[in-house]
Amino acid sequence: MDQPPPGAAGEPALPAPMQAIERINTLMGTIASWTLLAMTLIVGFEVFSRYVFNRPTIWAWDINVQLMLLLLMFGVAEVYRQDAHVRVDILISHLSPRGRAMMDVLFAPVLLFVSFVLAWAGWEYFVDSWQLKEAASTLFAPPLYPIKATLPIGGALLLLQGLVKLWRDIQRLRAA
Repeated sequence: MDQPPPGAAGEPALPAPMQAIERINTLMGTIASWTLLAMTLIVGFEVFSRYVFNRPTIWAWDINVQLMLLLLMFGVAEVYRQDAHVRVDILISHLSPRGRAMMDVLFAPVLLFVSFVLAWAGWEYFVDSWQLKEAASTLFAPPLYPIKATLPIGGALLLLQGLVKLWRDIQRLRAA
């Protein structure tokens, strides 16, 4: 794409609160990256334990399921910030940078609505789980409410990153 990446030369300077949002999302993306490494090590340990010692763990599956949710919810805003999400570029790839910015502005309300709903519903889901002290229905039975807290956090971070991108796109349209 011809659009400059966020923070590139020629991009409008972000106000301080928006810079803070981007720094937080970058940190969350780093945490998500390390989570993937942890998941890989846990799966490796489980396979080794199961097939070499014939002693599977009772915790590897539960922990990896929870880490997968953390990976997804902590990484989604950073992926959006980097414009690295999956999308169909058949139409957009043929547009000018101004045209792409216009399309992004037109579709921003959809992302903002979805991320708001995710944050709102995720919060209710987390609170219900916390009040019940919900645990997984497995032998290991880890608590579920801590990991369910990633739903409203990830939704809120995506919502904030969507607002930053909308601001950037509006600035691109004004500059063009």
